[in-house]
Amino acid sequence: MEWKNTFAVFALLLLFAGCIGSEEVFPKSSGSGTSAGYYPGAPAPSYAEMGYDSSYYGGESRMVIQTGSLSLKVQEGTLEEKVAAARGFVSDVRGTYSGLSYYESDTQKTYHLTVKVPPAKFDEFVAKLKTIGEIKSMDTSLEDVTEQYTDLNTRISNLESELSRLNALYERAENVEDVLLIEREVTRVQTNLDIYNQQKLDLERRSAMSTIQVRIFEEKPAIQTGLFLPLEQLLAIFFGAFSFAIMLLVGAVGFLLPPLIVVWAIWRVWKALKK
Repeated sequence: MEWKNTFAVFALLLLFAGCIGSEEVFPKSSGSGTSAGYYPGAPAPSYAEMGYDSSYYGGESRMVIQTGSLSLKVQEGTLEEKVAAARGFVSDVRGTYSGLSYYESDTQKTYHLTVKVPPAKFDEFVAKLKTIGEIKSMDTSLEDVTEQYTDLNTRISNLESELSRLNALYERAENVEDVLLIEREVTRVQTNLDIYNQQKLDLERRSAMSTIQVRIFEEKPAIQTGLFLPLEQLLAIFFGAFSFAIMLLVGAVGFLLPPLIVVWAIWRVWKALKK
């Protein structure tokens, strides 16, 4: 009768697992949110470590994702030099840059950098940028993901416990049907566990480094205008005007020639009748 007891326990376990699996990954919270502290081992810094007033956020250690954007104008002719200096600032604050692009228009030359810096070094990095140019715009946002992180840790813990129970049942299974059923559940639980662990890792990485989009640009000199144009442009203008004149003349002849022929024929007939 041991296998019957095992199967009954397994059925209850399936019912419990089904209740867990029906929940959303990040359920909507009611009230003012969680008051749980930071989980051991997670790398996210506190607000105080990030340079913010922790009392404003309730004095608790929270997991925060910080992002920002900044537009910096530099002196004409110094763009390459200033971009090199900005890249040096990234190294000074132990950051990295994951993207670098260049764009040029009629009025500006622009570099775009995607920079990741430690949250505690965010203000220092911005202060260094101010030394090489004029900040035209800046935007910073903070996203508190403590609740999501707390929820993920709870779900991971529950799934790990469920996986341990399934493994114990698997060891005691006595027939093929029970083995196959347990294996399917193990696969389901392990899949969900991998998904939640990846989401947890993503939150830890995003909170461990602040992302800032940096735009560094310089104005281009105004285009010089005068009475003299390069020979190439003059030839282009001349041939363009000449081609247009020929097209206009051909069109006029094609339109006026039939009426002129009719008028000339009538005039000739009239002259003949008059004689």
